[in-house]
Amino acid sequence: MSQQEQVSNPLNSKPRMLFGNKLDQEIYGPWKQYYIDYTQLKRLLKENVILQDNWSEKDEQSFVKFLDQNLEKVYSFQHQKYDELNTQLNTLQHTIQTPDNKFDLNQFLSSLDEVLTLAQELDHFQRLNYTGFIKIVKKHDRLHPQFSVKPLLNVRLKDLPFHSEDYSPLLYKISALFQFLRENYDINQSLNKLSSFNDTDTSNYQSFKFWIHPDNLMEVKTTILRHLPVLIFNSNGIGGSDDDDDDEYDDDNDNNKHDPIINCLYFDNPHFDIYNSKLTKSPNSSTLRLKWLGNLAKHSKISMEKKNFDPSSENFNINEKLSIKPKNINSLINNRLNFLKKKETDEVEIFKKFGEFIYEQELQPVLRTVYKRTAFQIPGDDKIRITIDSNLLFIREDSFDKQRPIRDPTDWHRSDIDSNPNYEKYLRTGEFNRFPYSVMEIKIKRFSSNRKILWIEDLINSHLVKEIPNFSKFIHGISSLFLEDDHLDNIPFWYNELEQDIKIGPGQYFKQHSNSIKQENDDDNLNKFKSMVSNSNNLNLRKSFSGALLLDEPLQDGETPFRMLNKYAYDNDDSGDGSEVDESSEDLDDDLVPRDRINSIVNLDTSKNKLDIDSEDEEIELPPGVIKPESYIKNAGPLRIEPKVWLANERTFNRWLQVTTLLSSVTFIIYSSANKANDYDLSTYLAYVYFGLTLFSGIWGYYIFMRRREIIMERDGAHLDNMVGPLIVAGGLVFALIFNFVFGFKRVYSSPAALEFYNEYPTHHKIHQFIVETLF
Repeated sequence: MSQQEQVSNPLNSKPRMLFGNKLDQEIYGPWKQYYIDYTQLKRLLKENVILQDNWSEKDEQSFVKFLDQNLEKVYSFQHQKYDELNTQLNTLQHTIQTPDNKFDLNQFLSSLDEVLTLAQELDHFQRLNYTGFIKIVKKHDRLHPQFSVKPLLNVRLKDLPFHSEDYSPLLYKISALFQFLRENYDINQSLNKLSSFNDTDTSNYQSFKFWIHPDNLMEVKTTILRHLPVLIFNSNGIGGSDDDDDDEYDDDNDNNKHDPIINCLYFDNPHFDIYNSKLTKSPNSSTLRLKWLGNLAKHSKISMEKKNFDPSSENFNINEKLSIKPKNINSLINNRLNFLKKKETDEVEIFKKFGEFIYEQELQPVLRTVYKRTAFQIPGDDKIRITIDSNLLFIREDSFDKQRPIRDPTDWHRSDIDSNPNYEKYLRTGEFNRFPYSVMEIKIKRFSSNRKILWIEDLINSHLVKEIPNFSKFIHGISSLFLEDDHLDNIPFWYNELEQDIKIGPGQYFKQHSNSIKQENDDDNLNKFKSMVSNSNNLNLRKSFSGALLLDEPLQDGETPFRMLNKYAYDNDDSGDGSEVDESSEDLDDDLVPRDRINSIVNLDTSKNKLDIDSEDEEIELPPGVIKPESYIKNAGPLRIEPKVWLANERTFNRWLQVTTLLSSVTFIIYSSANKANDYDLSTYLAYVYFGLTLFSGIWGYYIFMRRREIIMERDGAHLDNMVGPLIVAGGLVFALIFNFVFGFKRVYSSPAALEFYNEYPTHHKIHQFIVETLF
C-alpha cells in the first residue's frame, strides 16, 4: 500500500448531516420566518411513534393543513420578493434613463450589488424549500402509505409554482447595468451566476433539453429527418459536449450503427458531493464517468471522462479523457497505478490525476445509465446537432450499504448485469428506474446571422416536446433512486414534472402558449432600456457598449432565455453580413428566413386558433398578380376512400330509418285505436305529433346521409356530427308524453267512472283534486 493510501481521508470523518440541520444552517437570517417549517412538519408526522394505530384522520388533516400553509407562505414571499427586486432594478434603470450631475456612482453600485446578492439568496431560498417539500412528502407517504399526499403536492405546486421562477430576466437587467458601468466608469464587476441562469454569450454553442412522449417520438424523428440525416457512429468519433450527457465515440470497434446502446457509469461518494455540487453548479465542481457502447464483454477499452464546470458557458466540458482497459479500472479506483509502466508520460499524468481525484473525493461507481441514442447531423457540419436518447434506464451501482451492497465492493461494476443480456428481469425493486420519456438535446452553433431556423422554431414551439432546462441524466438518476437519502441536499426542479402527463393536444398547447406569451412583459421592459441606452447622448456612452449589448440580444420581445436558439442559423464563416450561406447549407435555405419577415409573421394575431389560420374559407388578402385557386392540391388525384367510411355513413342512415319505422308504428296504432280511447280528440292530436316526428326523422336521416357523403367526396375537414336532429326528436317525444299525461289525467278525473271510485276511496279523491288544482 502506498503512502498516499495510508493518509486519512478527510471524507471519512465528515459528519452525517440531516436535511433539517442543513436547512437550519443555510437559512438566510432576515427571511427565516418565510422558510418551510420542516421541523414542525416532521413532528406532525409522529415519526418516532411506533404504535400500530398512531395515525388518524385528524392527524392527516392537521399535517395537510400545515403543509398547505407552508406552501402558501413560501410562494407568497418568493413572489413578493421577486417583484421587489424587479422594481428595484427598474428604478436603477430609470436612474440611467434620466442622468444628472448628482449621479452617485458608489450608491448606484452598492444598490446594484445588493440586488444581485438578494437574487442569489432568493434562488437558494426556492431550491431549499422545494427540496424540503419533496422530502417531507416522501417521508409522509412512506410512514403512512394509506394517506398519500404526493398528488396533493403536485396540484398545489402547479397552483403555487414558486420552484419554477426564472431569474434570467433579473440577471439580464443586472448584466446590462454592470455592462453600463464597465463601459463608462471602468468598473470591473463580473456577474455572479445563479443555478437557474444559463448565459451563453461566451460560448460557441447553446444547448437545449426537451422531453418527448413515446406517442410523439416517431413524429419528432420524421420531422427532424426532413432537414438532418441520421448520424452513423463509427470509430472516428463524433461528438461535442454538454453538461454531462453528450457522448463522443472513439471506441476501437466496429460499432457502425444508427442507434447504439450507450452505457455510462457515474462516480460519486456516500455524501453525494458530486451530485450536489453539479446541481447547484458550484465553482470548480467536476464529474467523472466511464462510458462504453453495447456489450461490455466486446470492449477491450473503455472511455473515462472527467468534466469540469465552466462558469463562462454554464456547462460541464470535457477536461480530461482517456481510454482504459476494463481489467485496470479496479487498480485505478484503488489508486494503484502499477499498470502504467508502459504508458506515455502525458497519459501517465492524466491517470495520476484521475486516481488522485477518485481517492480525495472517496468516489465509487454509483449510477449506471443505459439508453439508445439517435443522432441527427450533417456529416462534417457541426452547426446543428440533435440527439434523442430513448429507452432510458437508471440502475443503482453503489456499495454504500456494507452489509447488503448492491455491487461487489471489490469490483468496479455489477457483473450480474454485464454477464446477462436479459438482466432487467432480475433487477429488484428500488435498484432501477425506467424513465418514461425520451430526451432530446438540440445544440446550435452561434453565428452573426440575424436569421432564424424556422423548422427548429416550429418543432420546439409545438405540442410534441416539453422543454426541461438544464436536464441531466446523472442528476435525475441520483434523485430518483436516492431521494430518501439525507445527504441529497437538493432536488432538481423538474422532478415533479414526471407526475404529470406531458402529452397534450395541439389546441390545448396553443392556448397555453398564447397565454404565456401575453405574460412575458418583463422582457419588453429590458429591451426598452437597451434602446434608451443606445440612443442616449447625455452620458456620452461609448458605441461598444450599446452595440455589443444590442447585437448580442440575450432576449427579444416575448422570448424566454430558452427560446434564444431561434436566432442562430447557418451563415458563411467568411461573411459578416449574414447575406450568404455556405454550400453545405444549400439544402436548408428554404428554412432560413430574414428577421424582418419573421417579425411580420410573429406580429400576427396569436389569439386565433391554429386551425382558423389554415381555414380554406378565411378571407386572405393576396399579393398583386396572385389569384385564389379554383381547386386545391390536396384534392388532386383519384378519390380513394376506404369501404368502412361508406359503411359507417350507411349504418347511421339505417339507424334513422329504424327510428322512423318505430315512430310510424306508434302513430298508426294510436290513430287506429282513437275510437276506443277515453278521449278521442287527445288520441288524434297525439297521432299528429308522432306523425310529424316520423316525417322529420326520415327527412333528417336522408339529409345527414347526403351531407356526410358530400364532406367525404370533397375531402373536407368539417365535423361529421350534428346534434340538432336527435335533440328535436327527443324534445318532441318529451312534449308528447307531457301532453298525454296532463290532458289524459284531467279527462279521467272528471269521468263518471272516476266519481264512483272516489266515493269508495275519498282519500284518493283529495289527492287527485289537489294535483289538478295545483298543477293544472
